[in-house]
Amino acid sequence: MQRWVTLSFLITCLCLFAAATAWAGDISLSGSLSNESRLRLKQNDMPDEMDWDFTTVMTTANFMLRARDEERRGRLFVDLDLRYDPTGVFDETQDMEWRLREAYGGFYSEYASFEIGKIIYAWGMADEFNPTDLLNPEDLRWVMSMGKRERKLGVFSSNLTLSYGDFSLQGVLMPLFEPNILPDADSDWLPWELGLFYGLVDAFPGFVDFQAQHVPDMSIQNADRAARFRGMVGPVDFSLVWFDGFDDLPFYKVKIDIDAEGLVTGAKPLTLRESYQRYQAYGGSLAFTAGSFSFRTEGAYYTPRQYNAGIDPSFLLVDDVIAAYQALMQLRDYDWYVESPAYSVVGGVDWRDGTWLYVNLQYAHSQILEYEKANIYNEYEGNVTAKLQTLWLDEDLEAGFDSAYNVYHNDWYMRPYVGYRWTVALKTEAGVRLFGGEPETRFGDYNYNDFAYLNLEYGF
Repeated sequence: MQRWVTLSFLITCLCLFAAATAWAGDISLSGSLSNESRLRLKQNDMPDEMDWDFTTVMTTANFMLRARDEERRGRLFVDLDLRYDPTGVFDETQDMEWRLREAYGGFYSEYASFEIGKIIYAWGMADEFNPTDLLNPEDLRWVMSMGKRERKLGVFSSNLTLSYGDFSLQGVLMPLFEPNILPDADSDWLPWELGLFYGLVDAFPGFVDFQAQHVPDMSIQNADRAARFRGMVGPVDFSLVWFDGFDDLPFYKVKIDIDAEGLVTGAKPLTLRESYQRYQAYGGSLAFTAGSFSFRTEGAYYTPRQYNAGIDPSFLLVDDVIAAYQALMQLRDYDWYVESPAYSVVGGVDWRDGTWLYVNLQYAHSQILEYEKANIYNEYEGNVTAKLQTLWLDEDLEAGFDSAYNVYHNDWYMRPYVGYRWTVALKTEAGVRLFGGEPETRFGDYNYNDFAYLNLEYGF
């Protein structure tokens, strides 16, 4: 109910703002029509049920409305997607969905600016891995097979920015919590960590009370808050960031209250509650350019959060009530949590040769501190990322790749591609996305998800 009230109020405000802006200023409409088809690449060691198959056929209509008054002080921006996928990614009974990516109005002046609505923020200066970019949840139904722009979800928020010369201070308030959108239990993109908890439900059918999506209530106390101070000192662009809010990823509270008689009669002794926890982050970033090179670094420290401990998969191999009882008895005294701080840091360099060649190299390191036991999250993650882009034939032909390699777990990801711009409005891109590594790693988990893709896009 609170969400519908908030949404109704927001839409009313935006409509009034649009009417006033349209009367005094100008309106422009732009967007694109696109289609991406994905064909799974067959591997010899795949399970029998997996074969060459179209895993996604995503047709998207994107519309962006911009309105502003004659002095360009008042502005309105709306970004809306309509997406159709007959392969059933959205829902078994629904092939189409619409996403209001952004819808906000703002007032802008030399020294102060104000925005309110559904907004996507871009904090941080690193590429793809951004330790300080914590304001927006993501659509993770396809994990990293979608770009970050596609994954990001707008948040209902307001922000005030004060500016003076090369310096600015922005404060953001987000009263309505929105979690990440996670893959379904039967999705090929389900992370192995979540699969373990869904496995608890499958292993003890009828005995698990699975309580999902317990998001924080909308209140001033529960509102996410953030601030960023940004400036330029000589050639150095820097920012300092503070965040106080809820984690977009859930952790699971587990409670076992069991007796043999209750188990036989169908009681639900195992409670699995999906919860979201509050934490703070302190970080910053800086960047500077020297000739053809650009250097960037970004990092953040995160106050303690609870992480779920690993589950022995043997506990999930039960085939009758007696085996379920024995497994639950062993799990009853299990220590499900570890509470620890963490940090993440990224450093990288870009190199350009005119407009025809661009190279980006980065190292992104994250670590859970005070690590005392095996968690479902790995203690260390260290990804070396590389990106290459080349432009030919008057910049109409583009080729390149982006990739990542985890130096701690030896899992990897790569996307070689080639694209061609037929006209100013029409372009195509073809490529493959490849994953490799051990099953319980970030990229190795999707070893069987390799696919070739073809994307066509028409802009207007």
